[in-house]
Amino acid sequence: MISPDLVPSAAARGIAEWCWRRESDVEDWHFKIDDIAMARANIAATRAVLPHVHSEAIDWHAVRLALTAPARRLADGQALRDIFEEGWGPILASIHREIDLWQRVDEDLGPEATMRLLSIHGSHTESVGEWWGSGWFETVTRRAIARAADTSALPISVIEVFTDPEHFADAAAGHPDLLDDDTFAWLTRAIFQERLLRYEAHLPRTTALALPDWATQGLLAPDDEPSPTEAS
Repeated sequence: MISPDLVPSAAARGIAEWCWRRESDVEDWHFKIDDIAMARANIAATRAVLPHVHSEAIDWHAVRLALTAPARRLADGQALRDIFEEGWGPILASIHREIDLWQRVDEDLGPEATMRLLSIHGSHTESVGEWWGSGWFETVTRRAIARAADTSALPISVIEVFTDPEHFADAAAGHPDLLDDDTFAWLTRAIFQERLLRYEAHLPRTTALALPDWATQGLLAPDDEPSPTEAS
């Protein structure tokens, strides 16, 4: 039997992707926010969760507060409740719902098993495995910037602001959400192109493996199903 590693940073990405982006109602309100702002929101959610995921356990109370804080803002200062307007209430309710689900998994299976499941989700899911905070994101970001520098394809705005490509790569890998919209959009396209080049060259790619919502629900016994003891 192969047991997946317990990786707190990957588990944090798994929580952020599941409870904020994938299983919440945020997609229903995506029309309120453009793709660049959504990328900032994804990074903000990951940053909010990271301090509360430890090798011993997940502080679900702190995770809940971090993801549902009324004044939660993006790196550029925008408040999420102002961006989503009437959608913020339903989004918050859905985040609470998904955190409730994972807390029940934690209570039933224990913190170690829960961390391992979330580590799988945060490491190998096709989208979140390539999110900010992963080793893949930093690697492909630095390669995309180095390629652009070698071919004189860096935007003028980048050359004017950053002292050299390495300086830009450090900022882009660590805090891409602090870049201005045009530079962040350029970086997103450059990363996408770098991915395509890797695929065309048949280089190793991220394994796509996600936990479907029904599988996670299946980890829990239905509330109305009597336990063996009760049935007897």
